[in-house]
Amino acid sequence: MGRVFQIKVHVEPDGLDDQESPLRFRAADDSWYVTDQEFDQVRARGIVAEILREIRESEVPVRFLLPHHGAVNDPPPESARLAVLARLLAEDRAGGEVHIRFMGRNRTVPPSGFLLDRAGGDRRYVWQVVPAEGMREAPELHDRFRALRAAVARQDTRVVLALGSGGLKLFCHASALRLLERIGCGEHIDEVWGSSAGALVALLYAHGLSPHAIEQTGYDIYSGRYELSLRPTAFQILRHLIRDVVLARQDSHSAGFVDCAQSLSGMLSRYCDEGDPLFPFYAVAYNLSDCRSEVLTSQPVPDHLRGLMVQTDARQAALASAAVPLLFVPQEIDRYGTCVPYIDGSTTEDVPLRSVVEKWDLDREADDEPRDRLLILSVKLTGRPQQYRSKSGRMSKLRLLRIVASAGVETMHRREVELLRARPDVELLELELDDSIPDFFETRRIPEFVRRAKETFPQQLAEIEERLRGR
Repeated sequence: MGRVFQIKVHVEPDGLDDQESPLRFRAADDSWYVTDQEFDQVRARGIVAEILREIRESEVPVRFLLPHHGAVNDPPPESARLAVLARLLAEDRAGGEVHIRFMGRNRTVPPSGFLLDRAGGDRRYVWQVVPAEGMREAPELHDRFRALRAAVARQDTRVVLALGSGGLKLFCHASALRLLERIGCGEHIDEVWGSSAGALVALLYAHGLSPHAIEQTGYDIYSGRYELSLRPTAFQILRHLIRDVVLARQDSHSAGFVDCAQSLSGMLSRYCDEGDPLFPFYAVAYNLSDCRSEVLTSQPVPDHLRGLMVQTDARQAALASAAVPLLFVPQEIDRYGTCVPYIDGSTTEDVPLRSVVEKWDLDREADDEPRDRLLILSVKLTGRPQQYRSKSGRMSKLRLLRIVASAGVETMHRREVELLRARPDVELLELELDDSIPDFFETRRIPEFVRRAKETFPQQLAEIEERLRGR
């Protein structure tokens, strides 16, 4: 347990920046409250101070809470938690039982909320003071989602997790995975499917990487701890255009500006060895030679699925599915002895649905599946076409291209959803990141993406639970 000190400063420092100062919380009697780490900084800076009182965390009647029982947020670090205690003590608000809800990072600050990190820290930790009358104990997640757990645990049901496209929104999938695991649904998943960016997360998850580690990878990219180059420079674009005109190359590498395999292989190799995933992994990709959507997998492909699937290395499957048209170089896969270029799976399936059901039907026809019910847990991250409109009414060529492409993909997706809902043997439970954030490849937006997912998915899952209970 950490400690908070009440100190009396005899000689206050000059020229100390407020952001770096360990002296942040001054009481009405001119004493200061500092954490144990901040007190070490006080001494290191040569500030003359006297300890008036040492307070252990266990002595302060403040209880820290996590929303949704910690299903989407990790506990706060001790240094930040002690800073909250120091602030409450300085403001004389730590008397009696106080409840502080830790909302996570980069969240919208709620009423009666505040931002606070350890001294010198730059993380936007959000806290909320919870009134005593609002402290009715919420039931545990297992009790709150009994109908959903029962639906995925049925013996007659194949459960498929389908993760959709979305650029660097891919780290939002981690919030959905954390929720499903905490509820108790993760152990019942039979297959993991992904399209485009969702294929990368599906691959990591199928190899055993935890949702927490997947989310942390996003923060590592955001903070520059891991370099990920996904956007071509102006020089790269000009060089490729001139080369296409002068040399008129015929190979697939002339069809994109960035070889995403170079940027993404390093990240995948850190977490995925060359072995097979822990459970079946499938990635939807678009076959440029035959102009059709196909499924890439490291699983052995039985004869009845050879018209739908191609066996390849799992990492190559994910990279092919994530090869955004025009931007990324198509990825070449050995398809039954012929080298075939593949591009982004979201070209035809924003979220794997049609291919999942097609495999289900083929397995049933071949008597390779004894169960008679299919349940798809899907996560959709892409926005609707109207979310890309310019507020001023003016529209760039790139924005126009995005609207046209997204309109086509969204129309296909909604049609697939309608067809699935008409089938009595198939059930779709869909989480959707319904917001106005464009699907750009901008690393600075990663915390914004994750924040939105943590605010959106728990409520949507609660609505799904209500529908299941009302049937």
